[in-house]
Order: sequence, then C-alpha cells, then structure tokens
Amino acid sequence: MSETMNSPWMNQSTGNRSFAAAMGVGLLLELAALGVLLPIMAHKETPALTPSVVKLSMVPPPPKPAPPPPVPVPVPPTPIAPPVPKHVTPPPPKPSPHHVVQHVPVPKPVPPPPAVKPQPVVPPQPVVPPAPSAGDVDVFSASIKAALQAHANEVYPQAAQMAHEAGSPKLTFTYLNGVVTNIALTQSSGYPLLDSAALQDARIAQYPAPPPGFAGRTYQIIVTVDFRMAAVSIDGD
Repeated sequence: MSETMNSPWMNQSTGNRSFAAAMGVGLLLELAALGVLLPIMAHKETPALTPSVVKLSMVPPPPKPAPPPPVPVPVPPTPIAPPVPKHVTPPPPKPSPHHVVQHVPVPKPVPPPPAVKPQPVVPPQPVVPPAPSAGDVDVFSASIKAALQAHANEVYPQAAQMAHEAGSPKLTFTYLNGVVTNIALTQSSGYPLLDSAALQDARIAQYPAPPPGFAGRTYQIIVTVDFRMAAVSIDGD
C-alpha cells in the first residue's frame, strides 16, 4: 500500500506526462497499423482493371451409336437340275449289196400366185341389135319417102299450080330415132316456089319410129319430092 502510493505514476505531473506520452505512442501505433492495413485492404477490394480472358472450348457431341449389323438372310440352296441325257443319233444302217438306193427328188417350193388387183366394175353395156340388112334399109327408106309424100300435096303452092310449075327438088337430112336435122336442098327443081315447098314438107312430116336395128343409129337420107299437076308423087333415087 505504501509502495503504490509512492510510485511515480501516482504523481500528478508525472502522471500527466506519462499519460500523454502513452496516448501519443498509441496513436502512432494505430497510424502505423492503419498505414499497413489500408494498402492491403485497398488491394483486396479494388478489382483488377485487366480483363480476364475466358477460354471456351468446343466439346463435340458424343458420337451416335453405330447401327447394329444387318441380320444375314439365309440364301436358299440352288436346286441342282439332273443332267439331261444326250441324244445319240444311231448311225444309218449300212446298205446291203443288194439294196438299191432311190433318190427321191425334193419338191421345190412353189411361189405364191401374184396378187390380183381388183378391177373396176364396169356396168354392163346395153345389148345392141345387129345392123339392119340392105333390104331392111330399102324398106325403111320407102317409109320415110311415104311420110314426105303424105304432106306434099298440102304444101304445093297455089301460085305454082296456076303457073303450071312442076318439078322434083332433091333434099338431104339426118335421121335419128324419128327426128330429122340438117335439112338442106341439094338439087333445085328450077322453081323457087317448089324448092321452098319441099323444104317445108321435110320440116312438118311425121316420120316413123325406128324399127329394131335402127334405134340409136344415125342415117343420112336423100330423097326427091315430085310436084305434078295431075298427081303428086315421090320417087326415090
């Protein structure tokens, strides 16, 4: 107790100086500690300005599992065909000394007949009767002359009769199937009135129809007409 009270720390002045010195030492220590800790803390908290490099790597996908091998299909065995027996042609028999070999001629192939072209169908022609004989022509000519004579008296001009004119003019015309054409005067009678009367007679006469054998045939008729005062007649050449 006496030692404590006599300690220099209990002295008033001495205590104040000691306390101030202690406080200063403590502040220095704290400042020193802060000076050491602050750079360390700043270094830990401040992030690095240098960007970090991120490395990426492509990882290939896992390979697909290989398909299972195909199941082999059993191949059916190829049927073995039995061997075909070869046909052996027996040799021809040897002719005997008394055998006569006859050679039969081989007929040659006959070519087919040539194709016949169809012919155009021709309609049948009408049957033409035979030409009339000379006697038939004479009879037919007489019938035409009679037809002219039947009208000769009607066409005989009165003036010619009063003048006592008579004559025999000759005519020609074409006859076909009862019709006459191309009437012409081939020989004059010497009197114009009689010549004109003969031409008129040939135009108005009624001719007979052609008999068998004359139909379809053309005839050149020559006829004379006689004009007489006593009687009118026709004479053929």
